[in-house]
Amino acid sequence: MKIALAQLNYHIGNFDHNSKKIINAIKEAEQENIDLIIFSELSICGYCPLDLLEQKSFIKNCLKTLDHIKTFTQNIGVILGLPTINEKEKGKNLFNSAAFIYQGTVKKIFNKTLLPTYDIFDEYRYFEPNNIFELLEFKNKKIAVTICEDLWDDQKVYGNFDKEALYKNAPLEHLSKLNPDFVINISASPYSYNQAKDREEIIVKNAIKYSFPIIYVNQTGANTDLIFDGGSFVVDKKGNKILGCRYFEEDVRHIDLNNQDTYYKNIPEIPDKIEGIYNALVLGIKDYFAKSGLKNAVIGLSGGIDSAVTLAIIIEALGNENVTTLLMPTKYSSQHSIDDSIEMANRCNVNYHILNIEKLRIEFDKTLHDIFINTKPNVTEENIQARIRGNILMAYSNKFGNIVLNTSNKSELAVGYSTLYGDMNGALSVLGDVYKTDVYKLANYINKTKGNIIPENIIIKEPSAELRPDQKDNDSLPDYDVLDSVLFAYIEQKLSTEEIKYKGINTEIVDHILRLVNFSEYKRSQAPPTLRVSSKAFGSGRKMPIVAKFN
Repeated sequence: MKIALAQLNYHIGNFDHNSKKIINAIKEAEQENIDLIIFSELSICGYCPLDLLEQKSFIKNCLKTLDHIKTFTQNIGVILGLPTINEKEKGKNLFNSAAFIYQGTVKKIFNKTLLPTYDIFDEYRYFEPNNIFELLEFKNKKIAVTICEDLWDDQKVYGNFDKEALYKNAPLEHLSKLNPDFVINISASPYSYNQAKDREEIIVKNAIKYSFPIIYVNQTGANTDLIFDGGSFVVDKKGNKILGCRYFEEDVRHIDLNNQDTYYKNIPEIPDKIEGIYNALVLGIKDYFAKSGLKNAVIGLSGGIDSAVTLAIIIEALGNENVTTLLMPTKYSSQHSIDDSIEMANRCNVNYHILNIEKLRIEFDKTLHDIFINTKPNVTEENIQARIRGNILMAYSNKFGNIVLNTSNKSELAVGYSTLYGDMNGALSVLGDVYKTDVYKLANYINKTKGNIIPENIIIKEPSAELRPDQKDNDSLPDYDVLDSVLFAYIEQKLSTEEIKYKGINTEIVDHILRLVNFSEYKRSQAPPTLRVSSKAFGSGRKMPIVAKFN
């Protein structure tokens, strides 16, 4: 049997766009004499439509699109994903389904069993879980069709709860007893640098455990904060990877299961951490703008590492002709920061404007003088500078239509070292899921692969917000390697205070950092959507109460 893995980039709710992609892939597969072409989870509507699934017209359009696609399947089998209606009186209204279409007819529907409710996922809000296990018989092959987590029956994915219950409910336990020739898994698995290898290891483990080949079809592209890296692949029953699609781009590849012992030679490797983060962020920005009908961006360029790395990523995604930078110094801004920003803008060949905001800063001081009398300058005056800059960026955006992109990193967002309505402004946070130590690694990666577009002075200077004389980040924070190690343990690994202290980190430092993280939840709730590149990004992936008392 000749099978095509169609790894495509879908647009949520854009049924014309999605169906054209699917139909074009079907037509091209027919010309290659493909027997079966496979698309990813919820491919008809895009993943994940969230509460659009509660609108009857949305589901009607999904089914209408399916009817249209059916007419192109006279000579080829097709498996694709969509929501379908639960006809039973009990349970949720919908299933997360995989439809098998052949000869212009929907021959069989398979529903998802393990509905994720962890991290960014909340599928049980919308879908009823499957409890029927059967195979697809097509061209003398018995095929097990599964959907995403149905193949990931592993505690790495689901966390440390009842392992025995997980094992009993694992779809592969049921399906393996029916003796399938191979397994198909259609997926919508978003990118995460600290889980990319886990996904592959789980599938390989199951291929070996049950002794059958597995065909895994993911999607690529980005939908707001979720970024899909693709990386679809096929493993044989011994767990050998015999076919692989590219990462972070559309790709359609074929395999003949009658000749599966002939290994495919050009199998893309999983990108390393920093390369993967870079490619994910570029794709996230590119699709956010393209799918929203936007074109131009604006950011504030400060001479610091965060805005420099953000600029480099934006111009890779949008092109330098579509990016404008604003330099907004005060008397506290060092000349080398201004010079470095100009140098960066020139190296990137982007349009820039220097808007000295010192007069505005002074006017704020004068206006507030009477009510601030007999008080000492503190973070209030520093935040005013950030908010002036935020206002100017938003004014530029309103006037010219350039979308403001946020430049704050995850370390700053975690401990609240960012200003509401100031440097937290933006429609999308580019580095909000990237720790400061990784921002430096990104800078070095960019210079190595893109031609030294970030001036060395920006990379080697001590980090500073430059909001008061001689200010340095480590005046009030531990060094970033220490800070980020504590943050990673607390946020990604979800360790307790005592468990983190057991790692040998100074007790007072740990207590100080975690107090800042917990206190700053109210800020993060007002932050822009963040491009997700880790397993625990701020936003929909980490839901914490704002008003709470918990250590």
